[in-house]
Amino acid sequence: MKGKILILLSLLACLLIILVVTVGVTNDSTEPTASDHQDESETQELNGVYVTLNGVSVTEHSDTEQLVKVDLTAENTRESSISFLPVNLTLVDEEHYAYSHAERIETKGIIGGQLESGRSVSGEIAFIVPKDTALELVYSDHFRGGQLMFPLKVD
Repeated sequence: MKGKILILLSLLACLLIILVVTVGVTNDSTEPTASDHQDESETQELNGVYVTLNGVSVTEHSDTEQLVKVDLTAENTRESSISFLPVNLTLVDEEHYAYSHAERIETKGIIGGQLESGRSVSGEIAFIVPKDTALELVYSDHFRGGQLMFPLKVD
């Protein structure tokens, strides 16, 4: 069983590397026209993983959509390594619709990958969501269960 989990985690790591290389090669054509920032940091803990919301920036993406970039730090305080992946992060609007991360958007740093015990990683993750809606970032631990919820201040 441990061998299968190790193989699965290795495949996920390879997929993440391919994704990062692909995203690094492409360029985002979004022209920022309006910007808003959330600079208050908030830290929450789930199953030995501390997630800190460092800030949020919002730019116009289209007439009906906005680009939301969330700056996060993840710290592993468990005795074993963890996989902290973008697939564990979703943005939920006030009507309870969930949005996965946008892959071809230029962001600062890489939030995700294998985190050894005592290590941390910081980076941004981007989402394209409808305008004029309240948003909440949700981190889900799919292996051990549980969620963290961060209300976002966007105008």
